[in-house]
Amino acid sequence: MVATREPISKTAKRERGSRGGLPTPGTARGETPSSATSPDGRNPCAETLIMIVEDDADLRDGIAYLLEACGYQVAASTDGEDALDQLRRGVQPCLILLDLLMPRKDGFQFRAEQMQNPKFSSIPTIAYSGIYTGSGLREKALGLGITTVLEKPVDYDALLDLVEKYCGRVEP
Repeated sequence: MVATREPISKTAKRERGSRGGLPTPGTARGETPSSATSPDGRNPCAETLIMIVEDDADLRDGIAYLLEACGYQVAASTDGEDALDQLRRGVQPCLILLDLLMPRKDGFQFRAEQMQNPKFSSIPTIAYSGIYTGSGLREKALGLGITTVLEKPVDYDALLDLVEKYCGRVEP
């Protein structure tokens, strides 16, 4: 059975200068990224593709729904290992949104491996966490080249401002 979401209404989409709240997804999305490849198997335009690396399905789906409603394409990963696999397969995001505490391979481990690969090291990465907070977190993240760290719950307006900074504004 394939889960689908109802289309987002025009009034729920973000308008210039007004973002409103986060729309609630109609149904959960599968573990594989729905927007990581086009029907013909090619990768989407790197300028609009954002990779979300988040083990919490509800948060991952919520952020994906928000970004898609704003016209961005999304590649979703359940942990750092899955994200690295997608990058190795050719997914080329303009930005990576990275949870720091995840099973298998956490955000710190993912970022360390990302930085070792010249093809992936230049992809800007924004980290966020609900558990790791404070100046120690920011120092550790800065040591891995992460200049922006958000705390959960994520402020969606601030997140969208950062996405626009790295990937440009997309009209839905």
